[in-house]
Amino acid sequence: MDLNQIPLIGMLVRRMDFLAARQRVIAQNVANADTPGYVARDLPEESFARQVAREMGGAGTTEASRMQTTASGHMAGTLSGSAGHPRPTTSADYESSPSGNAVVLEQEMARLAENQMEHSTITGIYQKQVQLLKAALRGPNS
Repeated sequence: MDLNQIPLIGMLVRRMDFLAARQRVIAQNVANADTPGYVARDLPEESFARQVAREMGGAGTTEASRMQTTASGHMAGTLSGSAGHPRPTTSADYESSPSGNAVVLEQEMARLAENQMEHSTITGIYQKQVQLLKAALRGPNS
């Protein structure tokens, strides 16, 4: 059985792939910090809602992925209009260098740390899912 066929594990694998690609882009930004005219790049993130909809077989938000209320006392789900939109890759607080280079090492190091923390989190969730599958396959008598 291919573990990527399990929706949660498939999402985790794709997220780890995205984070690895983002790591390469950040490394290129840092490596080109002194290159004249180089502009820092970043990968746009896909919204979590879109990932869930794709895993459930739909292109948009499906009925199955919407928040459901089964009693009048339940709270309805909320969805902000800006949820899932990538943040800008440059800040107005920083300027380009005289050579035209727009890489700010402090921002790149912050992105690098954020990327590393997220990768560690996703890896931990993946490991726990695999442990749960192994426990289920072993059964209650082992």
